Amino acid sequence: MSDFLAYRLPGKEVVQKKGNFRLKTPPYPEEGFVVSDFLKKEMYFFEEDPEAESNFYFKQKPPYIASKKEYLIGAETLLNSFHLFSLSKAVYARVKSTPFNVDKTEELFRALESKYPKAFVYVISSRLFGTWIGATPELLLSMHGKEGYTMSLAGTKQKLQAVEHEWNQKELVEQNLVTEYIQKKLELMNLKEVETHGPFEMVAGPVKHLRTDFSFHSPDKKALDIASNLHPTPAIAGVPTKEALDMITTVEHNPRLLYTGFIGELGSEHSNLFVNLRCCQIQDGKAYLYVGGGYTKDSLPEDEWYETENKARTLLDIIKQTLA
Repeated sequence: MSDFLAYRLPGKEVVQKKGNFRLKTPPYPEEGFVVSDFLKKEMYFFEEDPEAESNFYFKQKPPYIASKKEYLIGAETLLNSFHLFSLSKAVYARVKSTPFNVDKTEELFRALESKYPKAFVYVISSRLFGTWIGATPELLLSMHGKEGYTMSLAGTKQKLQAVEHEWNQKELVEQNLVTEYIQKKLELMNLKEVETHGPFEMVAGPVKHLRTDFSFHSPDKKALDIASNLHPTPAIAGVPTKEALDMITTVEHNPRLLYTGFIGELGSEHSNLFVNLRCCQIQDGKAYLYVGGGYTKDSLPEDEWYETENKARTLLDIIKQTLA
């Protein structure tokens, strides 16, 4: 039996392939479907086999589900460390579980694909990492020939909040930190003709974000090299990066696994890689949703808890409809 892969780029048709994911070490392939874990320690590439029979794998160790009280304690620990480690931002994630019938896995993928036409939607399954499904709004890198595109996506509030409700200082600072980081990274890679547009509002399911777009020209760098230089951005890690990653591994109750890694396709002429947000791991009888919130010194843990609740609705609402 082989692994399962189906995905849909924004505005495109669904692609489904037969074959197996392989854990690779450098030098990495320059073409094919790739998915990485959060820390880029594990990089999986899909090897096609047209004769294979696809299968789902649901036997994995369940993650720990922290209570709201435990989450808030962790958040306070994180905030108390800001001054000590000179942090400007750090992302704190948790896992939320909901009942799920694994027989509905493909149906859930189709429902997400229909509901979120502007997202990258996928379902992948392998003995190596289990079954994951998601609908992510965040582009990490798109390359068309030598022309590249990326985005800064940070700051979150409910879509239904009044239009006149302004973005607050915490949300503006959070977005600006990500934008400045990406600008600096693009400069350090000596990419040419860098242009920015934004910030502007972007709706992603039940929430909306602040977004800034970047375009650039890359005469010689490979897509995977550029993506690896950009990832992880402060949108999913923090500032400074090393100190934020140290705090994340200290305070979070679970390793992130594929959550906030990157996922998508590499090609000689076209590459499209996305940050693996709004995703869940499916196991026997449960879907485990991974959600996180960006903290600055002005963050209120109670507000961030409800932000993760709203982000979870991207998948949770469709899961409930699928099971109805």
